Amino acid sequence: GGGGGGGGGGSSDDSSHHQLQRRSPSPHQHQHPHPQDGRGGSTNVLASTKEVTKAGVEVIKRMLANLTYIEMSVVKATSAVDGPPKRKHTKRLIEESWKNPHAAPAEAMVALSRCPLLNSPVTTLKVLATVHELMQAGSPAVLPASCHWLEHFELVECNWGPEQMGGDFGLSKVCGPIIVRFAALLAAKARFHAAHRAFENNYSFNAAADAAAAKAEAAAEEA
Repeated sequence: GGGGGGGGGGSSDDSSHHQLQRRSPSPHQHQHPHPQDGRGGSTNVLASTKEVTKAGVEVIKRMLANLTYIEMSVVKATSAVDGPPKRKHTKRLIEESWKNPHAAPAEAMVALSRCPLLNSPVTTLKVLATVHELMQAGSPAVLPASCHWLEHFELVECNWGPEQMGGDFGLSKVCGPIIVRFAALLAAKARFHAAHRAFENNYSFNAAADAAAAKAEAAAEEA
């Protein structure tokens, strides 16, 4: 054992070298590493590095934009790009509402209220869809926070009506009626839960159908 330590020359007190020695299952394997093991280790390190880099870029973007984690998720979920809100962004908001029910729901609703609800029909629909998803799948603390959104629902209804600003031409003519009805639905839902606290956001008269739908959705995500 002593001869092997002397053969290392001046690098015997290298902490990383000793760490590798302790992790090695046998002296022979350490002295003659198998090429396959080396490749596997490199792949794992590369994958970990990519994950860390991706997370680091996300943090840097938020810092540059001076946004919190929730605010950045709201910005990405409600972008002006055509299509529904991306599931990964709304999922983050839902998860945060469960992790921190005392602060996250209110922060998310405030961030959503800062979106341009009166300018873009696409953004407005995505904001309403995000609010709806939070009210359905978020923590119970989302429902009281949504009650503070009643004025915003009413504002959206008034703004996107047929006789109001931007409601009579282009994409607004198509989306306007949908926006008005969607906002009215969410306002009614918020009022209902405010008046009937015993009904949670995930309440359903058909629990069996909901369980089957949740199972199918989970299977689709795994596929």
